[in-house]
Amino acid sequence: MDFKLTEEQTALRNEFFDVCKELGKRQPPDWTEVIESSYKNDECYNYHLYCGKEFAKRGWLSRTWPREYGGAGAPFIEEAFFAEARGYYRVPGVDVFGKQMLSPTLLAFGTEEQKKEHLPPIAAADIQWCELWSEPNAGSDLANVSTTGTRKGNDYVLNGQKTWTTGAHYADWGFALIRTDPNAEPKHRGLSFILIDMKTPGITIRPLYYMNMSHIYNEVFFDDVRVPVRNLVGEENKGWRVTRALANSERSGLNTIMELVRQLDDLVDYCNKTEVNGEPLARNLLIRNKLAGMACEVEAARTLAYRVAWLQSQGKLGALESSAVKIFSGEVGQRMAFFAAELLGPYAQVKSSKWAPLRGYYEERYQGCFGANIAMGTNEIQRNIIAWEGLALPRMR
Repeated sequence: MDFKLTEEQTALRNEFFDVCKELGKRQPPDWTEVIESSYKNDECYNYHLYCGKEFAKRGWLSRTWPREYGGAGAPFIEEAFFAEARGYYRVPGVDVFGKQMLSPTLLAFGTEEQKKEHLPPIAAADIQWCELWSEPNAGSDLANVSTTGTRKGNDYVLNGQKTWTTGAHYADWGFALIRTDPNAEPKHRGLSFILIDMKTPGITIRPLYYMNMSHIYNEVFFDDVRVPVRNLVGEENKGWRVTRALANSERSGLNTIMELVRQLDDLVDYCNKTEVNGEPLARNLLIRNKLAGMACEVEAARTLAYRVAWLQSQGKLGALESSAVKIFSGEVGQRMAFFAAELLGPYAQVKSSKWAPLRGYYEERYQGCFGANIAMGTNEIQRNIIAWEGLALPRMR
């Protein structure tokens, strides 16, 4: 892996950072982090849409796409620079489901009709997507989904339930894993990958609230929902391959890791400016040692993520590398949140107050940090993937 950037890459990376720095100044008062804050209320969601339009008019949402689909054919490593800038300044505007996950999937597996219909609205930030995968009895064991799609003429008729669907209450469209052959063995051979207009009759969305009453997740119910067969991506009953490819594109994680870089910078600044018994916290040897350890972990995570981005640019990315960075960055994020809560003491529990340090960031982050180790496939599942596909260890049941 070559760490050196060209002059052109450095200039582009600086441009990404400059624009995101300015957009970061427009954040709502209760803004904390990129993905979850985007869905917490209308003000935050409208900020997300505003940033998306700013990126779209610069062509940044489709920069790495082939020119025939409105892109610039830019190398994939530029996506890494863009993700770094957004993560560091906690700027939204990129639909993680439509832009980061679905668009590369459509480019690889979609029909020309699907690409022409769905890619331009993603590039223009006109349409927002959600991921309809997990079910009450199918989370880590995703092949166990039971929502059915029965072929009737030119439609699939969908019945069932999805859960933990991030942003479904705002989404225009969703992509779903649907069981189209209930008798297939093994189970993953009977699944299909289908695109769904979330305004279709028969879809019901119900909120799932966090303990702090934040609304990010949802249950989604399908009651005789008719979806055109032309919305099938790939082949019928072969959606597992499409799903696995999409999952790998989801896990490079540089934006999340740059949020950790920003957290570290904020904590260092806090320690330099906050005095206890007449001495800044930065002079406390235990705190200095802990900060140094966190800095090493964050830099290691960043290097892993750059390797994933570089491998993607070479067309060599496998599940092993994606799983490794997902595990490590999620667990570093949890350790960072725990350390910050300990460092801030009782004030870490305060938000929306002049007494809240760092805008009350860790009041929410401490509660939410576990989610990164569960979402997008639990870390236990990711370790299995590393064992099976990276180390060629046998599967055990």
